[in-house]
Amino acid sequence: MKKEEGDLRKLFKIFESQGTGYDWGIIASVIFLSSMGVLMVYSTSSVFALEKFGDSSYFLKRHAIYLSLGFAVMIILMKLNYSVLRGLVYPAYVIGLVILALVLIPGVSKEIGGARRWINLGIWSFQPAEIAKFLLIFYLSYSLMKKKEKMDTFLIGFVSHLVIAGSYIILILLEPDFGMSTILLIVLFGMLFIGGVNMRYLAFSSFVAVIFLVWAVMSEGYRMNRVTTFLNPWKDPLGSGYQAVQSFTAFGLGGIQGTGLGDSTQKLLFLPEAHTDFIFSIIGEELGFIGVVLIIFGFGFLMIRGIRIALRAPDLFGCYLVFGCIMLVTLQAGVNMAVAVGLFPTKGLTLPFISYGGTSLVSSLAAMGIVLSVSRHGIK
Repeated sequence: MKKEEGDLRKLFKIFESQGTGYDWGIIASVIFLSSMGVLMVYSTSSVFALEKFGDSSYFLKRHAIYLSLGFAVMIILMKLNYSVLRGLVYPAYVIGLVILALVLIPGVSKEIGGARRWINLGIWSFQPAEIAKFLLIFYLSYSLMKKKEKMDTFLIGFVSHLVIAGSYIILILLEPDFGMSTILLIVLFGMLFIGGVNMRYLAFSSFVAVIFLVWAVMSEGYRMNRVTTFLNPWKDPLGSGYQAVQSFTAFGLGGIQGTGLGDSTQKLLFLPEAHTDFIFSIIGEELGFIGVVLIIFGFGFLMIRGIRIALRAPDLFGCYLVFGCIMLVTLQAGVNMAVAVGLFPTKGLTLPFISYGGTSLVSSLAAMGIVLSVSRHGIK
C-alpha cells in the first residue's frame, strides 16, 4: 500500500508547488473558473434578462452576490481546522435528510418544469440537493474512516454505507433529479472503492445499480424520450431535439477562435438555459475551441491538485473528504460539458463555478474551502 501511495505521489510530483500552507493551484483554478463564470453569465443572460426583466444586468447582479457569499464562506472554512467537522457529521446528515424531504412537500417547495427541487423562503429560494450532496460527503468521509478496519465486511463496510447514501439518492430521485442521483451514486461507489470495500460487493452492487438506472429511465416517458433524442436529436430538431441541435450549432459557429466575447447568436433566445445548463455551449461559440480547452484544463488542474491534497492529507478523514468533494465537482462538470457536446443525454446539471445558480455556486465554493483547509494541514 505504501509503495502504491509513493508511486502515485511521484506521478503527481510535477504539479506540486514549493510553498507551504494553502494549495495555490486550487485557489488559482477556482478564481479562474469563477472569473470565467462572471464573464459568461453576463454574456449569456443579458439579452434574456433585458427581455424578461428590463435590466440586462439582472442575472449578473444576483450572480455577483452569490459569488461574494460563496468566497466569504470559502475563506472562513479554509481558515478553520477541517477536523472540527467530525463533530458535526451526524447533525449535518440529519439536516440533509430534512431539507431533501421538505422539498417534496407541496407549498413548501417551488415547482419548476414539473420538478420540485427548490424550497421557497419568499425573498430567497435554495436547492436542497446542492447542499445535501456535500453533507453526504462529510458523513461518508467520517464513516469510512471510523469503520476502516471493518470495510471488508458485508453489513458494516458495505450495506451500512449503501443505506446511508441511498436515503439521500432516493429522495433526490423523487424530486425528480435523475442526473444528480446518478452522480451521487457514482461518487458513493468511488468513495467505497478508495475506502477499501470488498470488491465483490462493489462489483455486484454496480451491476444492480445499472439495472436500476435502466429501469428508472424506461419507467418514465420523459427520461426515455431524452435517451431517444440523445441517439438522434435531428429526428425532431424543433421539438425534443431542439436544445441539442442548438448546442451543436453554437460549437459549430465558434470554430477554433470563436465569434468573440458577447457576439453569440445562439444566446439570442435560440438556446434555452444558455446561462445555466448550456453555458458551456456559448463558451464554445464565443471563445471557440481555445476557450473550451481552457475550461477543461481548469477543471482538470483542479482535479489533479485535489488528488495531490488527498494523498498528502494527515488523516483518512481529510483524504476521503477531499476525494469526495473533488470527485463530485469535477464529475458534475464533466457531465455538463459532455451533455453540451452530445456525449450524454440532457441532465439539467449546472457547470460548477461558471453557470448561474446561487445554491450550486455557494456550496461548490464552500467545498473548496474544506479542500483548502485540508491542504493547509497536509503532509509536506
